[in-house]
Amino acid sequence: MRAATLTGYIEVARHVGLDPFELLRSYEISPTFLDDPENRHAAEPIVELLEESARQSNCGAFGLLMAECRSFAELGPLCLLLERLPNVRSVVNALGEYRRHFNDIMNIALDESGETPIVQVELLPEFAFPQITDFTIARLYRNLSGASGGRWQPLCLHLMHEQSGDASIYKRFFACEIEWQASFNGFSCTQSSLSLANPLADETKARHASRLMDLVELGPEEAPVGDCARRAIALLLPTGRATMGHVATNVGLTPSALRRRLDRENRLFATLLNDVRRELAQRYLSNSAHSITEISDLIGYTSISSFTRWFTAEFGMPPINWRSVQLNIASANGDRPSRH
Repeated sequence: MRAATLTGYIEVARHVGLDPFELLRSYEISPTFLDDPENRHAAEPIVELLEESARQSNCGAFGLLMAECRSFAELGPLCLLLERLPNVRSVVNALGEYRRHFNDIMNIALDESGETPIVQVELLPEFAFPQITDFTIARLYRNLSGASGGRWQPLCLHLMHEQSGDASIYKRFFACEIEWQASFNGFSCTQSSLSLANPLADETKARHASRLMDLVELGPEEAPVGDCARRAIALLLPTGRATMGHVATNVGLTPSALRRRLDRENRLFATLLNDVRRELAQRYLSNSAHSITEISDLIGYTSISSFTRWFTAEFGMPPINWRSVQLNIASANGDRPSRH
């Protein structure tokens, strides 16, 4: 598995009250291994690390939190290819083709033989534990949604394991029904959703990106403290604790040290906070299962009026209008909105 699998592990472990470095050492995974996302490690210790982290923290949604605090852009160069492909179907196929960009224990397959298409995630049986399953499924969901500008939505998420985590975290992340103890891991969706056009599709750029992925040995991707802070903010916003102090603690720094490190990267904490809020607001509004009140709470506002003023200043219209526009766009493209 690539070290990129554990991007965000330190922040999530601290978020649920664990000592990430002690756990990494107990599975003989050096913290320096995480410095280069392209480093490779045997899969078994990483899978067991995630399971033990969930057990010790009593957080059955640990793997989902790992995915939730990461953005589509953190996929690295592969996201440049995915967002230029013509539609969701081609994105699914590309993810299967470039699966080694993630790890060697999974495969992504599209089955359109039946009435309802299935996007299936197949994990090697010896590694198919709940946390890595949830993490892998959630990253797939984020990739398909991200490449389509947030418009792709499945009919149902299917998970072979029993429900083990907080249902509200799954509801927050996925905009569809969930079937537990299913016969496969993956999503069922409509034919029209697979044909949904990517808003940034460009055949020439997609061809260039594909050639680069095939021919260039990708070097290390830097992980500046600003990226760690963004992940911490994404984790802490729904709890109302996305302050400089709590974020600094999560990334293992004092507030003054975090401020200095951000200064060196020419980044401001307030800008990071606002950027994460924008991303989460758009993601949650695209999911009609969330009310405006719930979204206001999830991104750290104590009143709908404050949230509405901020959103209108950022996007030029109130959140309810923005959601209506997105639903109209989806309808015009023949897509089907969420059933919730």
